[in-house]
Amino acid sequence: MKAIDLFTGLDDFIRYADGLLPDTTYEQLAPSIRAVTLDIMDLITAEVYIVLSGVGDEGDSLYEGLEFLKSAVATGTLYKYAIFATVKRNGAENSLYKYQHEEIKQHHIDAYWKAMDRLLSWLDTHAAEVKWRDKDDHEHSFLDTDVYKQRQLLPVKSADEFDYYFGIDKSSFFFSKIQYLIRTVWQMKILPVIRNSKDKTVLDLAKRSLCYQVMAKAVMQFDVTELPRSVRYDFNHEYTKGTSMQTRENLYAQLMADVDGWTRSIENIMAVGAGSASVQSNYNDEKNKHYTIL
Repeated sequence: MKAIDLFTGLDDFIRYADGLLPDTTYEQLAPSIRAVTLDIMDLITAEVYIVLSGVGDEGDSLYEGLEFLKSAVATGTLYKYAIFATVKRNGAENSLYKYQHEEIKQHHIDAYWKAMDRLLSWLDTHAAEVKWRDKDDHEHSFLDTDVYKQRQLLPVKSADEFDYYFGIDKSSFFFSKIQYLIRTVWQMKILPVIRNSKDKTVLDLAKRSLCYQVMAKAVMQFDVTELPRSVRYDFNHEYTKGTSMQTRENLYAQLMADVDGWTRSIENIMAVGAGSASVQSNYNDEKNKHYTIL
């Protein structure tokens, strides 16, 4: 199935996204549709995409999933196509101000993120039906796909759990983008500190430190459009593709300062647990500039 076959044509496409110029043709949108389809396939797998795109009429139990998929593709397409629409408008002497162009981009990216969040959340509740997870009929249990296996190995397994430690608007879309960072930071930075500790306070601090370190890395590595809505809005005037690295480094330093405090708390708790004679002070003392819940 071709990517553009997800919609029957322009009339079907505009049911899921607004903001097209009147003279836009479906053929003009085709390259952007293909590009966003590949992006989405990277997240949900080609198998899931094929299952959903083959859903029939509204009576099908998976029809809602098809609607979410079409919304995600359509809104993502218009986000990618926005620059071409602006050029076309300006060429026709209907020029946009820069702030108008930015508002249009913001509208499309917000719509795209919401659509992707809904699609990914829906997939989690209909996992076996769409091959998001594979069901073993012999053992009547689920055999997880690679996507699921990788996520289940993470110390923070969902957008909701990550949001508990650092606000990401509970975005499943953003969480899918940072799983490799979670895995890397946990293995390289957190495990060497906590070792095999089972202490609940240590594990809670470790997860908090993990999420802040992941966000610090994301701020340095990602474009502003790839950050959660709340973060985009807070730093939208500072963090763009043209932002100097010095500015990004300031935010990175703020996040890592919190991480350093939690790392010291973890080390103190573990030292006490090990019976270290060198640790005798009250770690909740304000002068320590961080607090430990004991």
